[in-house]
Amino acid sequence: MILRDARPDDAPILASLDLGHERAVWLDEVREILDGLIGWRDDVASETFDRQVQVAEDGSGIIAACAHERLEHGTAGPVAEHRYLMVVAVRDDHRRSGIGRVLMESVLAAIQADGVRSVRWLVHAGNVASIAFSRAAFPDADETYPPEDRPYMSFVLEL
Repeated sequence: MILRDARPDDAPILASLDLGHERAVWLDEVREILDGLIGWRDDVASETFDRQVQVAEDGSGIIAACAHERLEHGTAGPVAEHRYLMVVAVRDDHRRSGIGRVLMESVLAAIQADGVRSVRWLVHAGNVASIAFSRAAFPDADETYPPEDRPYMSFVLEL
C-alpha cells in the first residue's frame, strides 16, 4: 500500500469510490464529500485552512481517502495547531482490513510532526461502526456530544 497526497486526476476516482450498497445518511454525506474533495482542497478562497487530501492505493487503485483542514477559531480564524478531520473513507472491499487505521495514524503522525496539537472529528450518532472504530483506535480521544453538532458525536484527540 502507498500513501500519497491526492492529485487533481484522482477526482473522478474519489467521486466513484465504492462505499458499498448500504444506504445511510452518513454514507450519503461521505459520498457527497468525496465527489467534491479535490475542488474543496483546491479552493483558493480557503487557502488559509491548509486543506489536505491523502489517499491510500494498492495494485487495484485508490482504496481509501482522508481529508483534513485547520480548525477555525471564532475570532482568530484558522489555527495551525488544531485540525479538523473531515473524512476518512475506505473502499467497501477493503473495510475491516486495517487500512483506515493505518491511513489515520499516518496522517496524524505527519500533522503532529508539523506542530499540530489536536485533531477533532465528528461521527454521526447512528454510525455504529465508525464510533466503534474511533473508540478502539483512539481510546485517548475525548468523546462529547455538543448540542451544536447534533446528531454527531465529537472526538478530540490531543497529540
